[in-house]
Amino acid sequence: MRRLLIDTDIFIDFLRGNANAVKFFGELWSCGDITFSSVITEAELLSGKSCERLEVRQKTETLINTTNKVNVGSDIAKKAGEYRRKYRVNLQDALIAATASKTKAIVITRNSKHYEQIKEICIKSPY
Repeated sequence: MRRLLIDTDIFIDFLRGNANAVKFFGELWSCGDITFSSVITEAELLSGKSCERLEVRQKTETLINTTNKVNVGSDIAKKAGEYRRKYRVNLQDALIAATASKTKAIVITRNSKHYEQIKEICIKSPY
């Protein structure tokens, strides 16, 4: 059983009906992997203009709630600060990487360039 942290871009693909993302989530839900998401991803998703519409916001919240949400505590904040300082990545990506480190999860993303310099974590593109 794998431990996977789903990045924001994968959720967005699913919500937009991307066939690859729909297939990925379907397989994910049927295989029993442990999935995580950062509350940073939740904030990024809910900040989208389309979430002004109640049905979109509800669909987004339902989707994100299929994962184990990880709050940003002091330990994640400290690790994110280290990653940002050491690798010069943006704060959101540093926080997501630190969350992956804490949960011992693989970051599932199409934006591997955001994370590839952070040697302490594993990243994988789902499609």
